[in-house]
Amino acid sequence: MDMKSSYLIIALAIVTSIAYGQSVAAQPTQSTYTVNLTYTSVQVSFPSEVLPGDSVTINLQATPKGNVNMATLTATIYYAYGTTLHQLASATLGNNYYASSGTLSKQIQFSIPQDAPRTSLIAIVTENVQVAYYSYYYSPYYYSYYYNYSPSSCYYYPYCYYDWGYAYYPSYSYSTSSDSGIAPLSYIKATTPEYVSLQTEYQIVQQQLAQSQAENQQLKQNLQDAQNTLAQKNSTIATLNQQLSSAQSMIGELEIVVIVLAVIAVALGIFAAYKRGEKGSTQEKDKT
Repeated sequence: MDMKSSYLIIALAIVTSIAYGQSVAAQPTQSTYTVNLTYTSVQVSFPSEVLPGDSVTINLQATPKGNVNMATLTATIYYAYGTTLHQLASATLGNNYYASSGTLSKQIQFSIPQDAPRTSLIAIVTENVQVAYYSYYYSPYYYSYYYNYSPSSCYYYPYCYYDWGYAYYPSYSYSTSSDSGIAPLSYIKATTPEYVSLQTEYQIVQQQLAQSQAENQQLKQNLQDAQNTLAQKNSTIATLNQQLSSAQSMIGELEIVVIVLAVIAVALGIFAAYKRGEKGSTQEKDKT
């Protein structure tokens, strides 16, 4: 294997693993994070990973920690690019919300911009709380003791006398408090310059691989054609060999026939010569 083929295989393996990672990220898991503010606890549920163009749902559940009068509770979704925060969505969980009302739930839905960079989403949760403080002040008052339990007797001293004491009256005062917390949310798996470069290289490798596969297929076809041609030639050679064998067998038979005929011809020649010699001897005898 040459160096170029090794490099193409390594690059293809790297980019294939990246592509597999992207496909796996299409099915993210749900994650949770709790923002603990001064007077409120907010649990945030979100997908662990998102892609540009995805529609995202963030679930928030707020639980007050004490008996407070909460003016507002808001959550705003951002993504950071460099040193700038880009707002994606905002929602109000509670407005004039009292602790006695229980837990608040809210869903925030938004879409990830197509040009979003590879970064993380964040949520900034802010509470503006009005807290009531209770105090008491004392106010004196008079009361009387009755010796004979008759109210009319109080007009005649010393059947009753007067004393004094204190009454407790509540006093209310309010103060406002603000607090904010940050929740890290989903990771945006956007493309990076390195990924774009690898993707381009991957496309080039795919084209080269497709070209190599086409050339390999053509070579296989050429090999098959050559094998068919060779098989046809072998068949022709086998036929010719069979014909040659038949011809050689026929030649052998003809040679035997020729030899037999030659033997017969020689025998006939000898016989004819013998007859001529015998006939000449008879004629000479007749002359004498």
